Amino acid sequence: MAIDQLNAFLSELQKNQELLNTIRVAANANEIAEIAREFGYQFSGDELKAASKENIAGVKIKKQDTSPSYSFGESGIDPNEENYKSAN
Repeated sequence: MAIDQLNAFLSELQKNQELLNTIRVAANANEIAEIAREFGYQFSGDELKAASKENIAGVKIKKQDTSPSYSFGESGIDPNEENYKSAN
């Protein structure tokens, strides 16, 4: 694992506001790893995810749920009700 590269990157984040703002809009760990690569750091998205389980001083890595969510039944109509009329 490229833990030394990851630690160096996380340390850089604490002092480089531009870099921090750049990764805040990244959608996933792989995108963050790609951004880090552009700044000369070498680690994978999987390595970043593994590090998120560790307690690294001054750094909080949080997982975001980016999976799509769907709401069904927003109309409040229960298709099992007697007054429900099918479009068919």
